[in-house]
Amino acid sequence: MNIPEAKFEFHHRTPVQTRFNDVDMFGHLNNSVYMQFADLAKMHYFRQFMGGEFDPRRLGVVVANINCDFYAPAYIDDRLEVLTAVVSIANSSLVMEQRIIDERSQVKCICRTVMVGFNVATAQAEPISNQWRRDLSAYEGRELSK
Repeated sequence: MNIPEAKFEFHHRTPVQTRFNDVDMFGHLNNSVYMQFADLAKMHYFRQFMGGEFDPRRLGVVVANINCDFYAPAYIDDRLEVLTAVVSIANSSLVMEQRIIDERSQVKCICRTVMVGFNVATAQAEPISNQWRRDLSAYEGRELSK
């Protein structure tokens, strides 16, 4: 399977540690663990974006869809890192791309997550605010709005 080239630079990196119970009897990282690593990196991404504080009630987005393509197995001794970026913002959603790589920059998997704007107080979907559009575009160093 050909690994698609990244169309942008990743400014956010989260090192992750593989635990004993994360691997199967062959030493392969279990597929579900990739998702846990991606979730952890999302939290760190938004914490940094929000100035060091992470309050899920203030986040204003929820996960609507996650897809992961697996390219190479990861093993218990691999030093892994999750690269995270917001790649686009539509009216009421944003798309994040995450790549889990090893110390040689070999891509193990690529995850794409669609997050939708959400108002916690009303429990209703809502558009992504213009402020978030500007701030996320500035954080990523490129225009993200579609």
